[in-house]
Amino acid sequence: MFGTLLLAAVASLVWLFPGAAVALTWHPREPDPDGPLRHVALGLAWGCGLVPLLAFAYAVSLQRPLTPWVVVAASAAVTAGALLLWWFRRRGAVPRPLGRGWRRAAPVLAACVLVGTVYLVKYDRAAFFQDSCIVTVVYQVLQVDGEPVDLLRSNEEDQRLGNTAVIGSFVAVYRGLGFRLLYALIGASIALGGYLLARTALGSRAWGWAVLLFLPLNPYVAKIPLLDENLLTLGFCSLFLPLLFRRDTPWLHVGALFGLAVMMRHAMILALPAVAWAAYRQPQRRLRSLATGGLAFLAATALGHVHHQLALGSVFRFESFGQIPDFPHRFLGDYSGLLQYPFAEVIIRTPWNPFPTFVMWPVYLIGHLGLLWAAAIPLGAVALWRRDRGTALFWALWAGPLYLALSLQENWDVPNKMGVIYLLFHPVILLGAMGLAAALRQPRRWGVALLVASLALAAGVWGVRGWRVGADQRYYQAWPGERWEDPEYVAAERRATTRLVPWPDYRRVNDTAPMFHGRKLRGLMGDLRSPALDTSVTPYGWLPGDAVDPDADSVIVEIDLSRRLFDRPRDWITVTPGDGPVDADLTVPGPAVALTGLELPWSDRPASLLLPQGGADVTTALLVFERWNPADPAHGEILERYERTAQLAMGWQGPELREVRSEAVEDPVVRVRVRPGPLGFTEVVNNAGQLYFTWQAAVDGPGTLELDGPVRAFHN
Repeated sequence: MFGTLLLAAVASLVWLFPGAAVALTWHPREPDPDGPLRHVALGLAWGCGLVPLLAFAYAVSLQRPLTPWVVVAASAAVTAGALLLWWFRRRGAVPRPLGRGWRRAAPVLAACVLVGTVYLVKYDRAAFFQDSCIVTVVYQVLQVDGEPVDLLRSNEEDQRLGNTAVIGSFVAVYRGLGFRLLYALIGASIALGGYLLARTALGSRAWGWAVLLFLPLNPYVAKIPLLDENLLTLGFCSLFLPLLFRRDTPWLHVGALFGLAVMMRHAMILALPAVAWAAYRQPQRRLRSLATGGLAFLAATALGHVHHQLALGSVFRFESFGQIPDFPHRFLGDYSGLLQYPFAEVIIRTPWNPFPTFVMWPVYLIGHLGLLWAAAIPLGAVALWRRDRGTALFWALWAGPLYLALSLQENWDVPNKMGVIYLLFHPVILLGAMGLAAALRQPRRWGVALLVASLALAAGVWGVRGWRVGADQRYYQAWPGERWEDPEYVAAERRATTRLVPWPDYRRVNDTAPMFHGRKLRGLMGDLRSPALDTSVTPYGWLPGDAVDPDADSVIVEIDLSRRLFDRPRDWITVTPGDGPVDADLTVPGPAVALTGLELPWSDRPASLLLPQGGADVTTALLVFERWNPADPAHGEILERYERTAQLAMGWQGPELREVRSEAVEDPVVRVRVRPGPLGFTEVVNNAGQLYFTWQAAVDGPGTLELDGPVRAFHN
């Protein structure tokens, strides 16, 4: 383990050398009260973001594997180029902020490392999905299976190449440990950016510390258990945003880093007016700032433009275009998507979601951050407008177009797509801090306003709770055969989403997976003992090595499906001694089985319960609302729709799903003989939306199981 840590520390020089060299080239004219912290942010962004992008571009363009040596070569090229530029332009002079202020900066950097350590520990390998859009393309650029894939001319998994560039380089250098280490870096980066933004906006070290902790560790952001494109974009934006609020912004760097953010999340292009406004606000050389930043932006996004042209036929087409059939829209004609009113005829919502997207976002924010913080956001916006209208306009341009454009999109599921709001989290947290600071500073004026705003928000949320919006029926045309939404589930979601608490609701960090549990430490120790890239597929929620006890006496697991699962007491799975008749025996070798023909009183569709092969390491069950009949000519379509679902929930590869045998069962109480050990259960709530409820338990003997769940399976 200590050898792995030592090698990881040495390997980190591949990011630190170019980052430090680039930081030396920036000689700000404006004094920096926070000393070297902005230089540290700039160095991290270059070393850990743009160097990987350069290495990735080389590998993809030449269809070569992304190896550690390619990353080292990119690192050396950037280091050498930056050092030469530094020497010829500055004759080796060290930037003033790097020569002083380290003592004051050290506690901040230590706190950022601590936040990164929290992320390192809370990374959840048990939620890792080998067929996610991120992981699939990473493995392809690494050529894990030895077969080159022309990523420039293919649209694999709709993956934006900026994410793959950074993750792929980290995995090339650290192997399997790279996912976890990058996740930790993102947590530390969000903390550092939060501190610097709050220091600029509020001029207070105390509020800087508050935002340092709350931006990466608020319930909304902290609940994401793995790397995903939204979290990556939040992290790298945190490194360059603090550079924008200066009179001497380094536009070459900012333009390139904004380009990296757009490569990670194409929706970030909607923030381009905000960045252009920041350049226009420069006290001098405005055109030069715009030109320099624009050229750097184009250079950083060139790979994406080439990919769009070669793979999709136009630089103006994005990877997700064409996933949905064309539907008629007002003002637009036929459009490949499902847009909200006014492009739709009436206001609609995505099936299974209680509200339209433009309402879900603010309600989700209020529910996670708490009523007081949410109410402080408009107060902070007013306070900022009164003090600095230019900065207020910047944040309006940063968040406004993103919110407007994305909230008009429906067919979005929870929790995955709701994470797009991370792109707006800097102003959300920053303005909330400014509103609370104003209330504490002038309680008779701003404190009363905070109370009034809190009451108004509460009244608004309670009013929304009774709002009934029709489900978008086009959804079922886009995905024929999908399960119709359950009104009871929608009602329960409406109640849960509009639940109000005055302060941040940290119960919600466990929505997708427990934030901390002992098995996460075991996963961390496993990564440190053996950092090799583990491509094994495991059932959702379980780690490699989790297995039943093959020598223990068998027991019978009784699964009562006679009532709806998500809102009932956790008494629907019980364990009895191993004697007696069963519907399936998983203690003997054999193919996977589908117990089909289940007529459940709470569903208008037939259901099937998929069970693993006999002798599988983990006992899993997958409840799908389909009649599983391999003899049906339409069964091939069902297999195609559920292939990724079965891989995520059951850990199956394609052939295993196609070899499932079918057994007819009528009784909704199913009995399965198993060995003691891990037990997982997944209900497919909405297959097209990748919305799954999962439960976990450890079978150790007769009695009622202690079920953990339900949680929504996370999918990145």
